Amino acid sequence: MNASRHWKTIAGWVLHGLVGGSMLLAGSAKVLGLFPPEQVAKLGLGVPIQVIGAGEVVSAVLLLVPRAASLGVLLTSGFWGGAICLHMSKGEPFAVQSVFLLLTWVGAYLRVPGTFASFAMSAKTEPSITNATEVLVP
Repeated sequence: MNASRHWKTIAGWVLHGLVGGSMLLAGSAKVLGLFPPEQVAKLGLGVPIQVIGAGEVVSAVLLLVPRAASLGVLLTSGFWGGAICLHMSKGEPFAVQSVFLLLTWVGAYLRVPGTFASFAMSAKTEPSITNATEVLVP
């Protein structure tokens, strides 16, 4: 592994550690009932806050497990997107949630290079339809 790739991986781990760690702390507080009830009422959440906390913890764990990092990035992105939408609908600031979403994707770019591999495909690598039909039709 070259030095540049090594530093990118470490930076990705640091970013995902920050995001995952904060999600584990916040999600654990929700699951254990330590989240202030007045804050839950203010947000108008109909779902028990423990369900949201469990989803947050699962997303964070998947983000931090190397073999499940791609799924973790997807679920974590969905979580932060939902948090942004909730805060927007209540007219509250959502900059913190947006920063965490950005950190999730920057960490994925640095740590899990395969996440963006499908964007790098060129037209030359994809089989052409005309060539495929020529093979099938005698």
